[in-house]
Amino acid sequence: MSRKVNTNTGQKQTFISLAILGTLAVIAGGIFIVQFNYNPAVKPVSSVLSVGHQKEKTPAVFPENSFISFPPGQTPSGALETFDATNLSDKIDGKAELYLSAGFTRLYSQRFEDKTAGNVWMEAFIYDMQSNQNAFSVFSAQRREDAQTIDIEQYAYQTQNALFFVHGPFYVEIIASDVSVSVIEPMTRFAEAFIEKHPVKTQTIAEKALFPEKGLVRDSISLISADAFGYERFDHMFTATYRIKGIEFLAFISRRKTSREAQELAAGYLDFLTAFGGKPTDDDLGIKTAGMINILDAYEIVFSYGSYLAGVREASEKLPAQELAMQLFNRIKEANPASDAKE
Repeated sequence: MSRKVNTNTGQKQTFISLAILGTLAVIAGGIFIVQFNYNPAVKPVSSVLSVGHQKEKTPAVFPENSFISFPPGQTPSGALETFDATNLSDKIDGKAELYLSAGFTRLYSQRFEDKTAGNVWMEAFIYDMQSNQNAFSVFSAQRREDAQTIDIEQYAYQTQNALFFVHGPFYVEIIASDVSVSVIEPMTRFAEAFIEKHPVKTQTIAEKALFPEKGLVRDSISLISADAFGYERFDHMFTATYRIKGIEFLAFISRRKTSREAQELAAGYLDFLTAFGGKPTDDDLGIKTAGMINILDAYEIVFSYGSYLAGVREASEKLPAQELAMQLFNRIKEANPASDAKE
């Protein structure tokens, strides 16, 4: 006996199935459209959480329209530009590597005018370097020969058409389009406004105090972030220029994580110099961990004390190099407890 098929029921099921498929298609289409037509008024969940619910290490993000504020009499003459590690070279072609190697994260740049400066415009470059020492590194590396120290910040100077300073993790350059006495005052007011808008804790760089004063060339202390003296293992290296008895040479200091690291780096640098033709000397330098190398008609001394690596380089005469190395050793030893040397 044949079974009768209910055609009405089959048609009804088919209709329901098509209706469901049509609804799903509409939903899928809606999702597709939303993905390509983002509504900026709809904020991600993370952005509306209370401060207590956000991760503690989330970096601060400054809205572009509020990061830079201008004092009375100054107006922006262009939009605020921002650059990160991927496109920094688009703005400062040829110099990006210096900043990237020193911890750069972001550059904020904007041109502005001041009614007291006439037709001269200025541009601010504000580099977020993550830390005070990173900012000091690029500040010292970029220091101009005609620099005139000013007191708006601990590390600050000006030239005929520019002003440079360190403010917490920020390294700031304000550069005028032309040399003019009328730009110094407005650049200073801009700097003061930025400092006031972005308060930071006062920070000092302890290594600077370890360089002996005698013979030290003023404002010569700088920080090399990477590949110091051509030796790839030397990073975070403070240097200072000395002029003693008519001879100019360098002293250097770097605090490492452990005394073992400092010792290994000192030995590694001596091997590095020897590999390039340096000749070790037999001089007793009065420092147990010290070694001296004569290379390219100059003397290099390197030693460690505790977690500190230090030395002297490019000295054309032996005696001044030995004297400065001993002074440097004593300064480091006096500033650090004996336990530091036994790590």
